Amino acid sequence: MTRKAKSRLPQKLPDPIRDSVPAERKPASRIQRLKDARVAGRSAHFDRDDVLNVMHALVDGDIRARLGFPEFEGLTVEQTAAAAALIFGWEGDGPRARIDPARTVDGFNAACTRIFEVAQTGARLAFATARPASLLGLHRALAAEAAAAGGEVLGATQSAPFNARGHRIWWIDGVATVTDGRSLLSDDSTAAPEEWLFVLPRPDLVVADHHFAGTAAAVGLEVVAFADLDAMALAVAAWRGLAVRVVPLDEHGAPQAYAPLHELLEEAVATPAPIL
Repeated sequence: MTRKAKSRLPQKLPDPIRDSVPAERKPASRIQRLKDARVAGRSAHFDRDDVLNVMHALVDGDIRARLGFPEFEGLTVEQTAAAAALIFGWEGDGPRARIDPARTVDGFNAACTRIFEVAQTGARLAFATARPASLLGLHRALAAEAAAAGGEVLGATQSAPFNARGHRIWWIDGVATVTDGRSLLSDDSTAAPEEWLFVLPRPDLVVADHHFAGTAAAVGLEVVAFADLDAMALAVAAWRGLAVRVVPLDEHGAPQAYAPLHELLEEAVATPAPIL
């Protein structure tokens, strides 16, 4: 039996499924992009035991876990877990800790709304970050939009040294950071935020993270706080009804990882302000 040459084989009938043009892939949702960038979703830095250790340290009054707050009187681990569930969406049901990305989006939208409400009255706002490698760009963008909306963004050039190593506060586009004069530094001390608040006039709203946020809230200031899973004190403060709005997110990402939040800010700016 001889095989027919290909040119003599009958033509294949058209197959509408096989020959159809592939549908364009939908762009990833903002929530999915936050998860892909590890800004929210499964934590790349904290597992379940890490979070539980922070909870126990906070209940025990550990100064490092309190982030500038005094001890939370009567706080229990169960209450701290309830705060974590409310703010982070954390359930403790897996080996890795997680931040619910929907809470990140909702928290950031609420933060933008409050920042613009305050700015539009001409009030004073103070911005600071203890995680400049990751969050400085986001703080700068918020500070710029707050100023454009009419707010007075407080700042200076630099502070006096606040520790024996000669660390100072530097302001970059209205955002306070810690420096040794050569680099911007991650900082987990109360000395830096205490110096920051001493130098500035009293702000009407603080936008900050870590000890900057905790120290400001502890002296009775209203705070918009960016918080990772190790900043459980900020979640407890919000859960207890202090004037703290938390935006839960991973504080260790590369600056471009926060692009979805920059987009949310642009949308908030483009939304017409309500007529009061």
